[in-house]
Amino acid sequence: MALKYRMRALRTDTLNRLRYGASAPRYAERVWIDPGSCSRYIEAADLASKMGTGARQLSGRIVKHWPTDLEQPFDCHPKLSYCWAHWRDGESWEQAGAIEFMMSRIRVSPKGVTDKCRTREDVLHRFEALDDIWNETRSRGELASQGQLNPDNFREVGGILMHLGPGGKPVFSGAGCHRFAIAFLLGRPFPAQIGCIHVSAITKVQSLRRDD
Repeated sequence: MALKYRMRALRTDTLNRLRYGASAPRYAERVWIDPGSCSRYIEAADLASKMGTGARQLSGRIVKHWPTDLEQPFDCHPKLSYCWAHWRDGESWEQAGAIEFMMSRIRVSPKGVTDKCRTREDVLHRFEALDDIWNETRSRGELASQGQLNPDNFREVGGILMHLGPGGKPVFSGAGCHRFAIAFLLGRPFPAQIGCIHVSAITKVQSLRRDD
């Protein structure tokens, strides 16, 4: 699996350096995003349809034409809505609509599976695990990077995926939704896997990097 990511990195990093210089964005590199600067998202399936590949495969890709028409406000995102209703407003997962949302996704899934859940019991266990992550992260005060969770992880692969739109405006990708909801509530800069980047945002990337 790591070889796949390394091959993508070699291709993307080399192309970006040749075109935009040594400080150009890299595949799956870790950037730090201020949640206060985020207000919109692009549905991963919509972007994949437009770009011809999955959202995570677009990590580090620089684009000249930004899909502004695909951007949506956060209140249109069902997962973000139920996470915030639960963790911020104190509703149960059931009251927030999370359980029914997951069960509806399982019912329409060709394989009868969503997020590794097949049954209502699976769904309940999943949300219990998310509560554990919320409590642990809140106690720590910030979201852990993928490298902190797994030292063998390649760069920030699997982290919250954040695109950089025109002028460097962060746009949530929809990948890593529950972690993004937690990071947003904490209100502190969080580690993210860089997504696709509008050409006008290249000069902003350096300011989002850390040495760690």
